[in-house]
Amino acid sequence: MNPYLASLREKYEGLRTGIEGLQSRAASEGRDLTETELTSVREQGEQARSLHTQITELTDIEARHADVAALAARLDADRRDEPGPDGDEQTRGAVRVSGTTAVDRDPGHYRKNGSAHSFFGDLFHARSLQDGEATRRLVQHNRALNMADEGPGVVPPKWMGEEFAEIARQQRRVASAVRNIPISNAAPISMPRQSAASGTVAEQTTEETATDFTDGWDSAVTTVSPKATSGGQKVTRTLLEASNPAVDQLIWSDLIGDYNGVVEAKVVAAMVTAAGSATVTYATEAAWTTGLDPAEATYVGDAILDTAIAVRNGRKMPADVLVASVTRYGSLLKIKDSTGRPLTPADSGGAMNVIGRGEVAVDGRVHGLGVLASDGVTQYPESLLVARASDTILFESPVLRFRYDEPDGPEIIRLGVWAYTAVHVKYSASVERIAITAAS
Repeated sequence: MNPYLASLREKYEGLRTGIEGLQSRAASEGRDLTETELTSVREQGEQARSLHTQITELTDIEARHADVAALAARLDADRRDEPGPDGDEQTRGAVRVSGTTAVDRDPGHYRKNGSAHSFFGDLFHARSLQDGEATRRLVQHNRALNMADEGPGVVPPKWMGEEFAEIARQQRRVASAVRNIPISNAAPISMPRQSAASGTVAEQTTEETATDFTDGWDSAVTTVSPKATSGGQKVTRTLLEASNPAVDQLIWSDLIGDYNGVVEAKVVAAMVTAAGSATVTYATEAAWTTGLDPAEATYVGDAILDTAIAVRNGRKMPADVLVASVTRYGSLLKIKDSTGRPLTPADSGGAMNVIGRGEVAVDGRVHGLGVLASDGVTQYPESLLVARASDTILFESPVLRFRYDEPDGPEIIRLGVWAYTAVHVKYSASVERIAITAAS
């Protein structure tokens, strides 16, 4: 899939999850959406509508590309059905000689094990060096393919595509959960805020007591400045023009994955900065391990609950997410009571003495907080963040994919991605954190 289209779909899925989460929480509590929640749903709905339009248009374009490729493949196949110059009949995807079809006869030039030849090496030698032997091997390999299914042109061995292993990247977790507001450029964004309260309301001591009027209320502006988030890769022109499927799609996909990881880390870092000093601190990993015992005074479950209460006291509204590293989330899943029963089981299965539920494959809930296990959390000091997700805003422009053809000479092509991003936490009190200071 086009990596940019995939990133749009991922953003849409994050918005859908956020909207459904707000609605589900209100339904479970038997109430209407609050004004803040309703505003958040409307804003995310507008963003989702914009993404839906882009996704629809880009999907139509991809579908047209696929149709054109299919028509070209069918035309080439029809041409191969025509009699050859020597009178022998040619079949789709194969050459028929003396009544024998060459299709399915793999000459074994590019087998996974035991092959002395490289498919991409032969492409280079055949096209750039006019190597006759390399051309012969490519023709024999190509002739053994069913071209109606595989597509026209020179096709790499099937196992290459099936076993290509991209670098494992987690992509976005926290960045999709917070509010996402699209931007189009790097122009500074002014975020108005109230900086001082009136503080004059009091009960009348007597009927004649005059109302106190002061000039205490004040406002200010916080300026958010988006920065370019970009990266690129140099590739030889030969590799780009010879490979099929196009290696630039693999490189762009990897750059988008890297970009998403950087954005995820940026959102988490902004939340850590907003949280400031930790509500609870564990000096070492040993102290954290001790705190996994519910009988200890430093019990982790109580620390999470205290931190969530701190958000509610400071923000005057409840937190809804717990952000932790994957390893830290795993340690929460292992908490057990004195009889060995898990306190964060995969399924509650009825009334139990549990603090939450979750599993390795699906992030769960702890003390009513939705867990976001993220690779954006860094070690040491490492933070567990308890936050109100809608108070953190990710400003992000569409990701631009670009290609510079010859900045380093005609042999080298630069491929890159570019976008403007900024993160703003509206209320510092909406994020609190637990800290693990050091490994030992």
